[in-house]
Amino acid sequence: MKKIIPLTLIALSLLLAYNLLTLGHDWGDDFAAYIMQAVSITKGDVSGFLAHNSFSMRESTRFFGPDAYPWGFPLLLAPFTLVCGPLNIFCLKSINLIFYALFLWVLHKFLARRLPALESNLLLAVFAFSPVLLNQTDQITSDIAFLFFSTLSLLLIEDTISISSSLGNPRKNIFLGIILFFAYFVRTNGILLPATLFASQIFLHIQARTKPNWKRILSIGLIPHYTFAALTVASLIIFPSGEGSHFARLTSLTVQKLSDNISGYFVLAAGFFDSLPHHQVIYGILLPFILGGVATRFKEDFHIIIYVLLSYVLFILWPEWQGIRFIFPLLPFLIYFALRGMLATSFALTENFQRAGLWLTRGFWLTIVIVFALTSFSLASDNLANARQLDDSPFEPIAAEMFNFINSNTSPDSVILFYKPRAMRLITGRDALMIETCDALDRGDYLVIRKKRGAVDQVLPEQASTCNPALVMTQLFENKRYVIYQIAPP
Repeated sequence: MKKIIPLTLIALSLLLAYNLLTLGHDWGDDFAAYIMQAVSITKGDVSGFLAHNSFSMRESTRFFGPDAYPWGFPLLLAPFTLVCGPLNIFCLKSINLIFYALFLWVLHKFLARRLPALESNLLLAVFAFSPVLLNQTDQITSDIAFLFFSTLSLLLIEDTISISSSLGNPRKNIFLGIILFFAYFVRTNGILLPATLFASQIFLHIQARTKPNWKRILSIGLIPHYTFAALTVASLIIFPSGEGSHFARLTSLTVQKLSDNISGYFVLAAGFFDSLPHHQVIYGILLPFILGGVATRFKEDFHIIIYVLLSYVLFILWPEWQGIRFIFPLLPFLIYFALRGMLATSFALTENFQRAGLWLTRGFWLTIVIVFALTSFSLASDNLANARQLDDSPFEPIAAEMFNFINSNTSPDSVILFYKPRAMRLITGRDALMIETCDALDRGDYLVIRKKRGAVDQVLPEQASTCNPALVMTQLFENKRYVIYQIAPP
């Protein structure tokens, strides 16, 4: 019986996630980079991908992504590209369903250790029906996979260390090191997980107030770190690193950006409740309970607290704003601490009011579960009624007409100027650049303009054919949304 409710919740969540999948993809073309990296693994040509993608990054007029994302998610995606094909987007999204189910099961294990069955299942249901997280399964990005690996890493950290035996055993430590590596291999900020483990080990030794057994520490306690380091070195040998261009963005951090990040990340978690009325007020109400939960559970959950703090520090220092998806791995713990704070408050009341406080807490989270479930079911119903179609996608007919023209009327070695260069390369195989200034139009052979986009990631559509007098722009194609010019010297 204990497993029936969690398994039912996970099954319902997967059904919802499946019904929320669309046949297309939004225009954020990170997905195209992940797919191309995955395909390059299956073809044994990762250096070829890096060369083409680096060209797009270096020759575009603005930085918009790294030369390569961490190779972990592409490696996981690679078998799906073989089975589905690189352009069967609906099929490729099934990877997220697998990792979301795994995340929910790990979350259940985490909660069941700490809470009574009713409260544990309530919080599991919050995440099983979360519109924000379920909608993310429709995106081919590393967010859902990292959510799983991050949560599993923290669960294994507490499995491996304890007050009485802070060093664990060799077999568990090796497995922990492997999972820590995969978390880092999927998302670079996974580096915070081995740092969390190390800080936790130090904390336990300080708390135990015993003389360190350095021989045992070096032979067993550091096994996860040795394993992590060995696998990281091996991955650097096998896969070319393209993240240096991303790290270079750290130099663009300003005092104003730092200030914006501090305030922005302070309120960002409110977005998790955006299907609720006055969701920012609800989050504001929960904040004191989150802090209370942290205070009451500091000794037991110090490794989680360390990870959350390290993550917020990293996000605040990172100049690029990525929205709520950055804090997905922290949301389960913020919600858990909120419930802990509410329970602690209830039990602090006089005996006559304790029961009322407990049922108010349960009622609060049950209300959130109901609203989340109704919202997600409504969104899934609308998606199915719309035949899983997106009105604006690289894979809808109007865009497909434009891409087909490029495929049929340009040579494979052409350079296409387009506001989403990675999507252009994925679908047409042509190198592509994002060009925002007229004087850089000579970097390409063809220019594809999105008519109503204005001068966002492209030159102004009304001036595209005339703004560079040194070039002859010959219109070759036009449909409802796109115009294609051939670029040539006079």
